[in-house]
Amino acid sequence: MKISINLKQSGQPLTPYWSVCVGGGRVGEALRADFQKHLEMVQREMPFHYIRMHGLFHEDMMVYHEENNGRQILNWQYVDLVYDHWLSIGIRPFVELGFMPYDLASGTQTVFWWGGNITPPKDWARWEWLIEQFIRHVIQRYGLAEVRQWYFEVWNEPDLDFFWKDADFGAYMELYERTARTIKRVDTGLRVGGPASAGFGNHPGVLPWGEKFLAACAERKLPLDIFTTHPYPTLHPVDKEGCGYMVWDKPDRLLVDVRGCDKLLRTSAYPNVERHYTEWSSSPSPRDSVHDTAFMASFIVSNNWRARGLMDSLSFWVVSDIFEECRQGDTPFHGGFGLVNIQGLKKASYHGYWFLSRLGDEVLSEGDSYAVTRRSDGTLAVLMWNYCHYRDDANDSRLLAAAKPGEIYNLFDVQQPREFTLNLDGVGGSVRLQVTRFDREHGSVYDVWVAMGAPHHILPADLEVLRRCMELDVSVKRIATPSNTLEWTVTVQPFGVTLLEICPE
Repeated sequence: MKISINLKQSGQPLTPYWSVCVGGGRVGEALRADFQKHLEMVQREMPFHYIRMHGLFHEDMMVYHEENNGRQILNWQYVDLVYDHWLSIGIRPFVELGFMPYDLASGTQTVFWWGGNITPPKDWARWEWLIEQFIRHVIQRYGLAEVRQWYFEVWNEPDLDFFWKDADFGAYMELYERTARTIKRVDTGLRVGGPASAGFGNHPGVLPWGEKFLAACAERKLPLDIFTTHPYPTLHPVDKEGCGYMVWDKPDRLLVDVRGCDKLLRTSAYPNVERHYTEWSSSPSPRDSVHDTAFMASFIVSNNWRARGLMDSLSFWVVSDIFEECRQGDTPFHGGFGLVNIQGLKKASYHGYWFLSRLGDEVLSEGDSYAVTRRSDGTLAVLMWNYCHYRDDANDSRLLAAAKPGEIYNLFDVQQPREFTLNLDGVGGSVRLQVTRFDREHGSVYDVWVAMGAPHHILPADLEVLRRCMELDVSVKRIATPSNTLEWTVTVQPFGVTLLEICPE
């Protein structure tokens, strides 16, 4: 693959929508020191603007309870600890409003190991009061100008009956209407939306609840500042038991789904609504072994690059393997969603987002598996990748929990190494060239763990080895270019990503 660039050429603006939002498990986990360290590392090295987590009103946050006489008691102390920390490290809440406080719930149905209540409120007036008090509290604590920059999303995946009792659309619309109107009564400048529906599943490009949600909002003249959904690229959208069972779709699945959303919204009463897709990964299973593998780096780079312009954010699910929906994982690498594992080791997904964070704000060129961008200081950032998708017959062996560590790569159609040759004109007399490389041999901590024998318990000495091996391979060269031309050839291995950063000297 030949890439020809002249530094004098102009380009097109690049909006890094992939850095807008990232997910986490439940808000209560954000009180843990280890989770906070993981998030702080992310914010130092490749910062996101927002974080979204479940369970703001869950029992472990101790926000709401009722005394025997029915008196309502509110306690914002744990919420304040979480939000104070987030804001101190430069990340804002993307607030998911749920689940139902036990004392306010109309039933006892719950989801996840930790038991988030999924039933409507027993008293709608008390729910509205809770929402209003929450909004007034955060405004008082952080200021109206700050909170106007947040987003408020009503519930999580109510189209699934284990996230919202009976997947009752009418009940959800009542929840949405009462919540959205309450928020707007406090301040019309606050941003609210939904329906946070589950993945498209077996209907590529056709959003669950999409058309009828938009129609109901228009009919009732409801506020809708953000439209949210979860475009996981699998043929069924959930793995609620955490068994690793997934059915993968074609490599263009994200594009099919978000273009379907775009078409739906453009013909709705809300054509200009912000599009925030608040959960996304290679699958919605917390035990999908693929999540730990080298596959994830090029998967993230390729999909985010190709889908730009079709949404305002695509939120990776999640920051950390400190994540307890199906209990904590039993081994250091167990197919968890995280960018980092429980021990804080950077996974391939972490590196995928790091590579994206190094791109410039101007696109000079793009093509099959490469992008050339320029930063404001003139540095050229050239990103190249070698994406390998699942084999056509991979779904015949999809019980990933039964696969031995390392065997997961047998699911993929492994490509040959790809060679890219960059021809760069107008560089001056010399350049500084930094090459940063990721592949199974460089920076894939999962592969190093497998080579260790995939220990269930990592000894301190082994952890130090893994920490060294989780980092990317970096080299720096200074090259004389008397003809004002630089030619450089790079070979990118299967599942690999390579970044060239070129600065004229």
